[in-house]
Amino acid sequence: MQVTPAPSAQSIELMTERVKANRKTLVAARARMVTARAASEDASYRSCQLRDELRQKLENLAEAVAVARRDHRVAMRPPDPVLPRYSPDPPDPLDTVRRQLHEAYAATRNPALRDELAASYDGFARSLSLKFRHRESADDLAQVARIGLLHAIDRFDPALGRPFPLFARITITGELKRHFRDKTWSMRVPRSLQEDYLRVIRAVDELTAELSSSPSMEELATRCDMPVDRVIEALELRVSQRPLSLDMPPGAQSPEEPAFELGEEDIGFGQLENRELLAYLLGRLPERDRRIIELRFVHELTQSEIAAEIGVSQICVSRVLARTLGRLRLWARSAVS
Repeated sequence: MQVTPAPSAQSIELMTERVKANRKTLVAARARMVTARAASEDASYRSCQLRDELRQKLENLAEAVAVARRDHRVAMRPPDPVLPRYSPDPPDPLDTVRRQLHEAYAATRNPALRDELAASYDGFARSLSLKFRHRESADDLAQVARIGLLHAIDRFDPALGRPFPLFARITITGELKRHFRDKTWSMRVPRSLQEDYLRVIRAVDELTAELSSSPSMEELATRCDMPVDRVIEALELRVSQRPLSLDMPPGAQSPEEPAFELGEEDIGFGQLENRELLAYLLGRLPERDRRIIELRFVHELTQSEIAAEIGVSQICVSRVLARTLGRLRLWARSAVS
């Protein structure tokens, strides 16, 4: 059994001093920890206060922005328009005069009153004719509209209480359409074919609007309830209604119109005359010069190849070509003049 020696007094004293030092260190560390915890609690409390203050300021700012936007919308909103109260228009003195003229003409059938009414509504008739100005001359259409106006004046009965412009519009428009149907054909076409043509053209416009593309012949035949051959025959009447002008330049007609071109000058005659003149002028050249011209422009040989063929130098060939071409030009001008 081993016996542990007892610690000495010096060792015990050293250990005691070390324990005291450690206790002081722990006490100081504990004091610092308490101080740090208190500071952390103060910082957390201050952070909560700042967060509450910031939230309150944001709420106040949002409320102020909402109020400002509402006030801006109210300021920018235009005032409600003040609608005028309905009041009937005062009677037009011209309408009164026209009504009196209609009544007087219906009672007397005086041609002078008829002429006065026609002059009064002349602008109205011309305005209706201008809707069709793409199909014929505006002056011709105006005359047709005036004829319709005269028919409307003759047939109008003021005792019925209807407005004359409405009655005249229907009569004038019908007269214009009748003119297009009966008077605008370049050749005499049977009435049945004219009606077929109008039906097919109306079907083309309707189907084009519905399908957003050009309809086929079968679709036109189905819509018009007629055979395909009859539809084709009706469409061919377009040429008979509006013939092409001989003054129209080639290519100016529409794709639907038949294309034609007037005769042009045949350039072959000029080329033949030029060949005969050239043969005559070449016949006036010496044999060697004519041979050099033939090798250069017919066989397309170079000057070096021509010199080797004929047995002369390239300089000689160049001089012969220049002299011969100048001579040919001079002879050609003399022959033409």
